[in-house]
Amino acid sequence: MLLITRRTGEAIVINGTIEVKVLEVSGGRVKLGFEYPTGSSVYRQELFAKIQEENKAAALSSQQEKRTDSAILGKVVQNLHSLGKGQVGPQTQTETTPEEDANNDTTNRNREPNHQR
Repeated sequence: MLLITRRTGEAIVINGTIEVKVLEVSGGRVKLGFEYPTGSSVYRQELFAKIQEENKAAALSSQQEKRTDSAILGKVVQNLHSLGKGQVGPQTQTETTPEEDANNDTTNRNREPNHQR
């Protein structure tokens, strides 16, 4: 750990882009001011630790959900195989006889014959 002594109004610069300035010292407390590039984040240590814990918990939960989803999908596939389906896909159409096709053809019904004059 680097230790630096500063008085009120003095500052330090980190990585050439972050300035930390001592604004006030009073009753065992130090007030600091920060200037940093847009897009950077500055957190109190205790808040940062809490954020890290929550991120870790969320990552573990996500991994558990993925394992659960995979297990469910595996069971579905296993059940399909046990039913003799073998694969998931469109159902095959049943074949019809020419007579059934003629009975189901509505395009030629109720059409008047074309008579030439």
